Amino acid sequence: MRRDLLLGSFLPIGVALSALAACQSSPATSAPAAPASVAPSAAPTPAAPTSAALATQAATAQSYTVRIVAGDAKAGQAGKSVVEVTPAAGFHMNLEFPVRLRVTPPTGLTLGKADLSKEDAELTEAALRFSVPFTASAAGKVSLEALGDFSVCNDTTCKLFRDEKLAWDVDVKI
Repeated sequence: MRRDLLLGSFLPIGVALSALAACQSSPATSAPAAPASVAPSAAPTPAAPTSAALATQAATAQSYTVRIVAGDAKAGQAGKSVVEVTPAAGFHMNLEFPVRLRVTPPTGLTLGKADLSKEDAELTEAALRFSVPFTASAAGKVSLEALGDFSVCNDTTCKLFRDEKLAWDVDVKI
């Protein structure tokens, strides 16, 4: 009798943990990071993408677009780039998601803030915008890289994007 009572009390906990594990591993709510870049890379041509990679790129392309305005910059003066994420038709930005942009400063460039959060963003259902203030120490081309976290939703699901790779170039004038 006591053994039945103990087993009966652990059964609901096991069912709840199984359900929680199934929810957290659902592929419908998250997608692997896919690079979103506005500047072509000088790196060697990559191998042809696999069908899984093409499916991920198609899912990403259907749910949001990224536009980066590099901004005008002069050596020794403050400049600003703008990173904008726009949801595709049928989607909206998830206002509850803790959006973030982590910018890696290259040599010769000082960022106003490297880790931007929801408080630093302009976030509406129509778009997410981060202003990235910087000062370059010398003239020339400066390449910036960042990782973004955001989420877009439609009527049936939300897609979470973490560590989305972004890259852009700024032409710093004299």
